[in-house]
Amino acid sequence: MNQQGIALLITMVLLGTIIATSLGVAVLVTGETAITRLIDDSVFAIFAADAGAEKMLYACSGKIGYPAAPFTLTNSDLGNGSSYISEMSPNQNCTDAIVRSTGTYSSTKRSFEINY
Repeated sequence: MNQQGIALLITMVLLGTIIATSLGVAVLVTGETAITRLIDDSVFAIFAADAGAEKMLYACSGKIGYPAAPFTLTNSDLGNGSSYISEMSPNQNCTDAIVRSTGTYSSTKRSFEINY
């Protein structure tokens, strides 16, 4: 029997397996990196929403001016590229009110709703 090409064939199969495995790992790592970036954006957005809700509740305490109708507070930049929009149900005395605050960072938006 002629076995001169068997070493080349085994080498090619092993190299193909190694390359396929490497590409699979690279695809997984790239996907996980993108997901991690989205989680970071989500954290900034949720903290911005929290800041907006807290400022609206602080306005209810009377220590800063209460927003005029439509009872909305906005901040276009919190210093890190995030922003918020906070709205309160039309109830100027802050009792039985609903505060909705939406934080935005990059293209990610996160919201809170608080009954006050």
